Amino acid sequence: MRFQVGIQITLLVVAIIIAFSVVKPKIDSIRIDQSEVAAYQTALDNISRYNQQLQTLVNQTNALSGYDRSVLERYLPKEIDATLVANDISNIVSRNRLLLLDIIPSEVLPVTVYSADGQVEESAAYDPNTGALVDQELLGSQSGVLVVQQFEVEVVGTYEQMKAMLGDLERNAYPLKLVEFKFELEEIDSSLLQYSLLLEAYALPAS
Repeated sequence: MRFQVGIQITLLVVAIIIAFSVVKPKIDSIRIDQSEVAAYQTALDNISRYNQQLQTLVNQTNALSGYDRSVLERYLPKEIDATLVANDISNIVSRNRLLLLDIIPSEVLPVTVYSADGQVEESAAYDPNTGALVDQELLGSQSGVLVVQQFEVEVVGTYEQMKAMLGDLERNAYPLKLVEFKFELEEIDSSLLQYSLLLEAYALPAS
């Protein structure tokens, strides 16, 4: 009798050892495989959805005329030509009869990408002249985010002249966003004001 009880206890111990050393790892492995299969299926579903969205965008692009494409390229170019932008700003200043004191373009500015819910996703620095990432490790190979370059502009003129100039900036062929605006009275002529503007130009580098 004691011998049978000893055998039963031994078999029970062996069964427990087998359960923990063989069966449980196998179950854990199956769960991991199931999780990976589910993630793979989700990725496949997303690929199909993204491909449909991409095809929709391609169809919209192909539907544009050559003129419309050139207008779009002008509105949001693939790169920022700092010399061209500075020249356009200078022409706007001259057209409104203000005195241009200085235009200073920035070299590199950080670009922050926001998700649909307003959360910050990534932040990277770009060379505004080439659209290339300054810190590749920061964002990897991600492309398609906006490149921004700022221009510090100093001018002298009357209030009416500045108001007309701001109107021309808003009507420019491509966005020139006014992000900072300061002014002070000129000591020589109280009818004149010295204005300091900080403008931003944008580009969307090709993928």
